[in-house]
Order: sequence, then C-alpha cells, then structure tokens
Amino acid sequence: MKKYLIALSALAFATTSCYEKLNIAPPNAITNEQVQELLKTADDETIETILGAIANTLKPEMYGSGYNFRYSGNLDGTWSGQFIARLSCGNDIVEGNWQNPGDDYYNGENITGETNANNPSWWHRAFRMTTTANKAATMINEELIAENPSNLLKKYLGEIYVIRAFGYLYAQETFGTNSLGMPIYTKYDISQPAVARASAKETLDSVIRWATRADALFEAAGVGFKATPASDLTRGLTNYVIARAALLAVEAEGANASTYFATASAACDKMLGAGASLMTEEQYVQKQSGVTTIEGADYPVWKAATSGFMNFELNPEALYGFGWQYGGGGQIVTYANTWGGSYRIDDRLYNKIDPNDYRKDNFHVDRPADFPTISYAGASSFIDGGTSEVPTYWTSKFTNNVGLGGEVGNSNVTVRNRVDYAFIRLSEIYLMKAEIQARTGDEGGAKNTLNTLLNARTKAGATPLTCDNYQGMSGLSALQMVQLQSRIELWGEGGLEWFNNRRWNIPVNRQGSTVHWNPAMTYPVSQMTMKVPSEEISSNPNFGPQNP
Repeated sequence: MKKYLIALSALAFATTSCYEKLNIAPPNAITNEQVQELLKTADDETIETILGAIANTLKPEMYGSGYNFRYSGNLDGTWSGQFIARLSCGNDIVEGNWQNPGDDYYNGENITGETNANNPSWWHRAFRMTTTANKAATMINEELIAENPSNLLKKYLGEIYVIRAFGYLYAQETFGTNSLGMPIYTKYDISQPAVARASAKETLDSVIRWATRADALFEAAGVGFKATPASDLTRGLTNYVIARAALLAVEAEGANASTYFATASAACDKMLGAGASLMTEEQYVQKQSGVTTIEGADYPVWKAATSGFMNFELNPEALYGFGWQYGGGGQIVTYANTWGGSYRIDDRLYNKIDPNDYRKDNFHVDRPADFPTISYAGASSFIDGGTSEVPTYWTSKFTNNVGLGGEVGNSNVTVRNRVDYAFIRLSEIYLMKAEIQARTGDEGGAKNTLNTLLNARTKAGATPLTCDNYQGMSGLSALQMVQLQSRIELWGEGGLEWFNNRRWNIPVNRQGSTVHWNPAMTYPVSQMTMKVPSEEISSNPNFGPQNP
C-alpha cells in the first residue's frame, strides 16, 4: 500500500490553487511517489510550492521557544532565555540592579542536577532541532538532489544538515562529556528502535560531517557568509558549527587533537577570508542619541539604530544572526538593556580592560549625573511607564529606549528592545583562530591574530594596542590572553563565557569581586555538565549511562 503524505506534505498543498497549479490530485490523495517523481524535474517555483512550507520550519528552530513544560514565562523556555541562564551563572556578569536576585541560575543552586526541573528544556531544544531536520529529510535528501541539481534544493538540504548539526552540538555542549555523546538519529520514524548513546567522538564527528556537507551545499547554492535581516542560515553558521565542534572534539576520548585543530583552523580561515570586517569604534560603542524635553525636563534618548550590536546595517562583522522581525536578541538584549535589564559588569573584568580600549566605553562604573534615574515609556507617553535607578557598573552595550524603526513617544512607538542580533561575529572567529594557534604551540601566530583584533579595538588617536602593551596582559601566556580577550569582547553574548569556561576547565569563582552579591560563590567545572533528563533515560532502555 502506498503511503499518503498527510503529516509532512499536506501543509504544502494547503490551498486549492497549489495542487491545481501542479495538476495533481488533492492533498489527501497525494502519495510520496507522486511528489518525489514530480520533484525530480521540478523548477524552483514548483519546488517552492511543494517544499517551501517544510523547508520554512528549519531556520526558526535557531530562535525558537516553547521548550519548557512548567509555565510559559519561565526563562528556559526560549533560545535566548537558555543563554541568559548560562550568562547568569558565570564570573563576569552581575545580575540585579539594586536587589540581590533570587534565581537559581545566578546563585548556582543545583542548576545542572538530575532533579532540576529546568534540565529537560535544554534537551527539548536540542532534539526538537534534530527532529525537525529529520522530518524535512524524509522529503529533501541526497537522492533527490542527485536527480534534480536545483540550487534551491541544495539550499534546503544544507539547512537540514546544519540544523541537525547545531542541535547535536548544543546537546553535546550541554549534556556530553569527553567520553559520552548523544543517541544519534538521522531519520524521522516513530517506529525505529531507540538507540544507545554514541561516544563523544562519534557525536562530534557526525556534527562536523553534517555541517561540512551543509557548507558545500550552501556554497553550490550561492549562500553567503553575512547575516541577513531575514535570519537566513549562512555559511558563517556552517563553518562556526564546524570550528566549535572541532575544538570540543580535541578533548574527546580517542581523538587525534591535531586533526581537529586543523579542521577548526580551516573553518576559521574560511570565515576570516569571507570579506567581513570588524566594527569600528563608532559602530561598536553605543552612545546617547540625544535628549527630548517634556514639560521642561530633559530625558535621554538611546536609539538601537546607532549601535552595531543592535543594527545589522551598522555591523560589518555579523556572520549569522536574527533580524528584529524574527525575534532579534530576545531576552539577551532585554537583560542587558539599562532600560529594564539587570546585567552589569563585574569590577574584576572591568579593571582588566585597557584604558585605550574603546570597548571599555560600553561599561560605566558610576551612575550618570544627567540621568541617575530613568523613565520608561508607558501607554500614554515617553515617561509614564515607571522609573528605575541606574546602578553602578552599568552597561550600554545593548542599551536602547527606542528600538529599530521606533521614535520618542509611548511604548507602542518606542518599541524598546526591537533590535537585530548578531549570533556569530567575526571577532569571535579571530579569538577561536588565536586559541587554535596558542594550543598548537604557535604563540607568535596567536599574538599576531590577537593583535589584529586589539588594533581594531584601540581608541582613536591612541597608540595601537598589542599583546605586548595591553594593560593587564603582561606575563600571560598566549592562551590566557585569548581567554581574557574573549571575556572582554564577547561579554553578555550567547552564553559564551559558560561554554568557553566549561571547555577550558575554568570554574566559576566570584571571590574578590566588589560588585557580585555573592562574592564567596564558587562553582566547579565538574558540575557544568547537565544530567540527562530522567524522562529520556526511562523511555529509552538502550540509552546507557547517566552522566557522572
């Protein structure tokens, strides 16, 4: 008996015009064989009509939500909320403006244990991505593009591979160890037997293989490296996944480190040679846009449009990201925005930033004299939504009270936090490249790579910064320099401090901070790997061991 396409393909034929246009039977009578035969010779317009709805489920997985099972507003239910949780757990971000926050993440209370109710949310995010990709692969696969060399089909198939790759990378970074990997599924079939955990090496080899295939397909289809407002998947993403997975695989049991360093280096070189450039001081440092006078009093205006961190038009280094129409920076920007957010920089990191480094200008030790208290736009005006006091060590990196396309007025027109978000930036690739060089014994090469970044981050008119004259880097090894510069450059972005520290074996240690609410807190690397949710282990008799 022929299988009928109801769950997967009926969506593509949701209107009568679609199947009439294709001159085939109505949806409930369309078979796999009919569709596959049609696709073998279909032009792009027909491919889009048939497969567009399926393919369009892929890229939203990168900025998805709905992962938790407790209540909709919980932090771990969105992609950005999960990164916020990671950022809250580290050394460099202080959470809470004037009151000690009580959440588990900032206080490090059983945030990865088996009994923690949050853990399934991270598992659901990772494997919803892989499942969505595998569903799409039932229709868009290697056999199809062998018959029809359409660039659109290649793009669609590349998206399948990279979404699956990112899902497994996210799972491995969160739940994997140097020996234990993930159960690997490459097809969608609810009747297939449950599989055991693969090794860490096998899991990461699969991620690299899928992302590499995605990159080749994207290249053939003419997909570029630069982030787009439409949040398209890019070759910046494919190569980033390759590099990040390879750096994780270096430590995997049974791995040949030099092989994975070479793989990561080659991926970085592709991104560094793709034509992107680093942000300038004007693009990098967010500044007050002006003031507006209401009833004789001046109120500051901070526009998202003036910052490269919130506006793709001003960001030449965004290799992949989300336009505001597709969620933008989500809760990452919300938490770091002075208007409504609570993230501040730890004084220990602030003091390590060289005075001639313009990145320091995105952080502020003192409360501003001209607006120590800020007003929020409300339903009626620019200032009727309540007030907050600006704290010490506040950040303006993501500060805005007027979002992209907004204007001074009530909350409906200010659209605060409506921003673009660069998920992958060129500066991180320089840092990854320098790490590879440092860890393979090329300290001179690592410093030269870092010097490119430091030179670009030097204040106008100052002596160009280098590894040799950067204040606070004297006596550091090249790898330690990379680690410090990663903390400065990537502060508040993508949970990267947590993921890097886990990989570098650097624990959370807030001792010596004068800004953290809990300066005695420490959190060991051994507890940075989440336990696999009990629901997975109990439903999969072949799963294998729980994490130690």
